[in-house]
Amino acid sequence: MTSLLVIHVNGPINSGKTTIGRALARVLPDARFIDGDDHDAPDDAPFHAQWAIALARLVNEIAQARERHLVIAYPIGEAEFEQLRAACDARDARLFVATLAPPEAVAASDRGTRTLTDWERQRIAEMYREGYAARTFSDCFVDTSSAPADACAKEIARRLQ
Repeated sequence: MTSLLVIHVNGPINSGKTTIGRALARVLPDARFIDGDDHDAPDDAPFHAQWAIALARLVNEIAQARERHLVIAYPIGEAEFEQLRAACDARDARLFVATLAPPEAVAASDRGTRTLTDWERQRIAEMYREGYAARTFSDCFVDTSSAPADACAKEIARRLQ
C-alpha cells in the first residue's frame, strides 16, 4: 500500500477550504482532492447527521486511498480530528492539519464569485466563536486574506516538508 499523507484543510465557512484544497492537490504529486461537503446527506438533515455522514465518508476515503496525498476540505472539531487521526493511524498514514484563518470580517464578506446568505454569515460568526479558525490540533495556520489561493496552497505544501 502506498505511504499516504492526508492533508486536512480546516477552517470556517468562506475561509477558502475548497479553493485552496483544490489548488493544493494540483501542487502535490499523486494527489486527490475531496470536498467534505459532498457527503450525500439530505440538505435538510440536522447538522449532526450531516457531519456523521461526511466523517464516515472521509474515514472510508482514507482507508481506501491509493494516492500519495489525499487533500480533504472540511471544518472539524476535536472529536472529528480524533476520528481522522485514528483512520490515519490504522493505515500508518500521516495526518497534517492546515487551518485557514482569515480575519472574521474577511470570511464574513462576499469573496470572489461567492455571495453569502444571511445564514452563512451567522454561521461564520458562530464558527469563529467556536474556534474553527484556531484549532489547537492544527499543524499550521494560514491567513488566506493576504495571498491568492495558489500562494496559500504553495505555503501549505512548503510546510509539509
